[in-house]
Amino acid sequence: MKKEFRERECIHQDDGADGAFYNGVFYLQALQRLPVDAAVQMASKVSPFFWADAPHILVWLCQDCASELRLTDTPRAMTQTARRQA
Repeated sequence: MKKEFRERECIHQDDGADGAFYNGVFYLQALQRLPVDAAVQMASKVSPFFWADAPHILVWLCQDCASELRLTDTPRAMTQTARRQA
């Protein structure tokens, strides 16, 4: 059975920034590790989605946003496609 994924992205994608796709669940876990104000600010940079949908979401983040969430240190958070390109 083929899984369907929806994509969301940070605001920097339109600027042509380099980035990669991350698993939606890992993105949410990274948000939850931030202080509340920082999490709200970071979440406002990404297209919104319902948290319950996270397992079916791929979040494209520029390198700066991924670093801010410390996802660049977590290779498991990256999608298979992003890992192959890196």
